[in-house]
Amino acid sequence: MIDHICTNINSDEEKFRTFIGGPLNAEGGKVLVDRLLHLFNLRNKVELSEIIGVSTGSIATWQTRSTVPYELLIRIHLATGISMEYLLFDKAEDDLNVMSYCSNPNETPSFVTINQNIKSFHYPLHQPIHCDGGLQIINRLQKVLKIDSKAELGRLCSVNIGTLATWQTRKTTPHELLCRVHLATGVSMHYLCFGKEWNPPQIEKPEIKNWMEASRTRVGEPKFCNRNKKNNLPLHDWMVTETDSKAYLSVFEIDEGDMKKVDQLKINDEFLTLFSIDDDGLSIIAKDTHYFIDPKITTITKGQYLFRVNDSYQLGELRHLPDGNIYLIEEHEKFIFDPASTIVLGKVTSTLRRV
Repeated sequence: MIDHICTNINSDEEKFRTFIGGPLNAEGGKVLVDRLLHLFNLRNKVELSEIIGVSTGSIATWQTRSTVPYELLIRIHLATGISMEYLLFDKAEDDLNVMSYCSNPNETPSFVTINQNIKSFHYPLHQPIHCDGGLQIINRLQKVLKIDSKAELGRLCSVNIGTLATWQTRKTTPHELLCRVHLATGVSMHYLCFGKEWNPPQIEKPEIKNWMEASRTRVGEPKFCNRNKKNNLPLHDWMVTETDSKAYLSVFEIDEGDMKKVDQLKINDEFLTLFSIDDDGLSIIAKDTHYFIDPKITTITKGQYLFRVNDSYQLGELRHLPDGNIYLIEEHEKFIFDPASTIVLGKVTSTLRRV
């Protein structure tokens, strides 16, 4: 039986079959982009690009290919409370107020006011939400749909058993299928994504911690030292005092294309200034090196970037060369970078390495 979290399953059999049995007939492309511009009360696609953390080139590709970016729509739904019915089908049964979670929910949304309230949303609008994936999601969907096997799940949702196996192996989050199950059953999207309902984050009292001295470096020239080696300090023990404005920086690790949160840095204003990031940035850790990412920088010029290709995350050097093409640089070779199939998630602004 489904536990109390899932008891609100919609009993409308026709609606259930309509949504669960095959891909959603949602209109993407320009129609969806215009809907998002209207929802956030934005003036143009450049402002939309900044708000959702997606390059204008990717938005243009969505329009050309009539793409429906399901991960983004789930992110907006979880961050603002706007219904999936509206985001997918322009059906508005509830108040379309993206500011409802903000301190002043009656404030008119705009590029300025959304940025001023960016920390009030339940989830960051400009960063991908890292939902559960793989077997964890498959088992949860079986529980919600009251079925006993992956074969039954595949038949019910018109998903090939081989595709389910690939999801399991690659720990994939099937965003489109989550939308279908949410619409068909009424189970909350947050539960489908994370196995629990949303709760406000717990605020801890700041602690006084030791400072591991470091100095800023340009990418590719890390020169950091730990002057307190005798204390064997962990890499993330930054000094935080009672007077600091406290923030946390999420730390992720990329393993075979899968990006998972593994830690968080407790940081202060001095740290943010030192490494030229805001507390809405993130860090990728690899081989004892932190790569600090500014998610607001998604236009490719030259440097290291975090990007996603078909749900596979990578950190690599990208360059926009005079021939007009963007290339991925690997040692002495270069490969044409296809912005149509790739989402740039931010640029590495600085690094920190233990020596």
